[in-house]
Amino acid sequence: MRERILQAAFDLFLSQGMEATKLEDICARADVANRTFFNHFSTRQDMVRALAERRLANLHDVLFDLVDEPVPTRLLGLFDNISTVLVDSGDTYREMIGTMLGTVGFGGERGSGLHDTFLELIKDGVSRAEVSTRHDPATLADIVVGALVGSIVTWTVDETYSLRTGLHDVGVALCDLLVIGDL
Repeated sequence: MRERILQAAFDLFLSQGMEATKLEDICARADVANRTFFNHFSTRQDMVRALAERRLANLHDVLFDLVDEPVPTRLLGLFDNISTVLVDSGDTYREMIGTMLGTVGFGGERGSGLHDTFLELIKDGVSRAEVSTRHDPATLADIVVGALVGSIVTWTVDETYSLRTGLHDVGVALCDLLVIGDL
């Protein structure tokens, strides 16, 4: 039931925008009663937060499916992949991402799934002697999350910002910060 609601919300947000989508529309698309919605989510904002978390859930898998690749290569590949997916998804998706970030924040604080994914990646890189130990891994994860989210926020509010170029360049700079010598 919860997944049906989330999928209905995502589909409607993409087709008609977040502001135009009413709770009743989501319930009708999911074929659930309004009361059923509130059995799964306390508020619309809770549902948006769950939807945002669902959109980020596969980052861990993407990063750790490529364990044979050096950590900086995986990080840069992820940033390039994120920019491609976001840009290719169109303007409605851009609006949806901006609204989600504005409504629920980005969930990048320490202890969040997003932060923990990058912390695990950095620790993996340290253990493989691919990532420098000059800085605390949690601090490096803070920087990676901040750079990623900052680029996405800029893209959602500035139509002239090239996410492909910007996120790639940020990824290259992060790799320069992280690596031990040349990889």
